[in-house]
Amino acid sequence: MAEFAFLLIPILIIMGISLAFSIGANDETLSALVGAGVIKFRIALIIGGAATGFGMIFFSQGVGETVGADILGSGIKYTQLMLLAVLISSIIWLVIGSFSGIPLSSTHSTVGSIFGVLIVYSIFEGGIDPATALNYEKLFNVVLGWFLSPAFGLIITFILFKIIARFYLSKLRGLNQIEKAERNCKWLLLIAVVFAEIWVGANSAECIGIFYGLYNSNFIDLGQYYIFVIICGIFVFLGIYIAGRYVIRNLASQMTNARPSEGLILQSSSAIILMIATFMGLPISHSHVIVFCIIGLNLSQKKETDKKGLFKMGAYWILTFPIAAILAGFIYWNFLIVGLS
Repeated sequence: MAEFAFLLIPILIIMGISLAFSIGANDETLSALVGAGVIKFRIALIIGGAATGFGMIFFSQGVGETVGADILGSGIKYTQLMLLAVLISSIIWLVIGSFSGIPLSSTHSTVGSIFGVLIVYSIFEGGIDPATALNYEKLFNVVLGWFLSPAFGLIITFILFKIIARFYLSKLRGLNQIEKAERNCKWLLLIAVVFAEIWVGANSAECIGIFYGLYNSNFIDLGQYYIFVIICGIFVFLGIYIAGRYVIRNLASQMTNARPSEGLILQSSSAIILMIATFMGLPISHSHVIVFCIIGLNLSQKKETDKKGLFKMGAYWILTFPIAAILAGFIYWNFLIVGLS
C-alpha cells in the first residue's frame, strides 16, 4: 500500500496534465473563425491555442481555487485517493457523453464528482458531518451559475443581434454593401475569437483545480503548483493544435455558409459571460453557454430550434451532476473497501 501511495502523486500529475490536453482537444471556439476563412487553418490553431493557454496560465487562479479548495467544507482537504476518484469519474462520464454525441460539461462532471467523494468521505471516515463536508454556499453559487450563464447567454445574444440589426444591418443597401460589411466583420470575428479563447482557457480550469487541491493538501509546494499551471497552459495549447484540429475542421465545414457577423455576435456574447464568471471564481460550461447563445440568435432571427435535440442535451446536462456524484462516490467507496486509504 505504501508503494501505491508513493505512485499516486505522479499518476495524479499525469492525469491532471492529460485533462488539460483534453480540454484543448475538445474546444470548438475556433470553428467560426476557420469556417469564415479569415486566416489559414494552421495559423488559427496557433493563435487560438496560444490565447487559451494564456488565459489558463494567467486568469485561472480563482476558478482553480474554487475547484481545488473553496468548495470543500471547513478544515477538509483532499486526499490523494479523493482526487483520483474525482478524475476517474469525470473522465468516464465524459467518455460516455462523447460516444453519445452529447457535448457534456467537464465542469459539471468534476464538481459532481467532488460532491460524491466528499459525501462518501464524511460518512465512512468518521467524525465528519455530511452537512459540513462541503461549502454549500459556494456550491450553491457554482450551481446557480450553471443555470444563469446559459440564460444570460441567450438574452445577451438576442439583444445584441437586435441592436446591431436595428442600427447597422438594416441600413445596408444592396448586395455589395452587405458583402463589404461581412468582410469587415471577419476581422472583428478574429478579435472576438481570441478574446473568447482567453476566457475559455481561464474558466476551463478543472485541471488547475486538481493541482490547487494537491497544493492545498500539501502534496506539492507553491512553486511546483505554478510550474504545473504553466505546463497545463502548454498542454491545452497542444491539445488544440494536435487533436482539436479534427473537431474544429469538422464543425467549420458545417459553418462555411454562416455569416461572420453571426459568429461575431455569438463569440462576443459567450466571451462576456465566461469573463464575468471567471472573475467571480465560478466554473461554468462554455458549451452550454454557446448553445444557448445560438438559441438566442435563432430566436432573434425567428429561426426554428431543434427542440428534440435540445431536450436530449438538457437531459444529459441535468443528469451529469448526480451521475458523476454517484460514480465518484462509488469509486472512492471501493478504494476504502479494499483498504487503500
